[in-house]
Amino acid sequence: MSARNMILGSLMESPVHGYDLKKRVFRKVFSDFGINDGQLYPLLNKLEAEGLIRKQVIVQEGAPSRHKYFITDAGRAAFASWLESPEGEERSMRYDFMRKDEFFTRCNYIRHLDKKRAVAKMERQIQLVRDTLADFHAARDSMMDKNVDPYRIRLLEYGIKNQEARLAWLQDFLSDIRKDRGFNKKWNQTRPAPRANK
Repeated sequence: MSARNMILGSLMESPVHGYDLKKRVFRKVFSDFGINDGQLYPLLNKLEAEGLIRKQVIVQEGAPSRHKYFITDAGRAAFASWLESPEGEERSMRYDFMRKDEFFTRCNYIRHLDKKRAVAKMERQIQLVRDTLADFHAARDSMMDKNVDPYRIRLLEYGIKNQEARLAWLQDFLSDIRKDRGFNKKWNQTRPAPRANK
């Protein structure tokens, strides 16, 4: 999902100040999309220029003006069109788990590390997953306390299950490395180069 549609989706529910959009809605998610303050406001300006949102300037005495954003009818129509569209949903995901995950790609070549470094790499990844799980559980608890839409909580639970499966896999992988006495030996012998034709 693009940041553009995340903004429109948030404004479908209620008007919001730019600061609140950052803090309340996208505090963690935006960083995953590579969006920072220097990109958020230009994106809001672009959506406004396209007529998808409108901005209300609220003047405050002794403080900077605040900008409140509202979705327009055109923005609602664009968001509905995106929401109904199957575009991007039909792509094959068979190998996305490896192609889009640098750690998994490196695991293809894990035998090229010495065993101690391979174990350290796996242990580091296990800790990262545990930290992510703790973060997801805290987020879910907070969402439940705030009576967030249960379907959004379900989406987060998918992430939890995903990370739990990853953790179990990592622990098995680490166990295999520790038990493997021939870890640093070449798995496939290099074949000799073919002879040149005379």
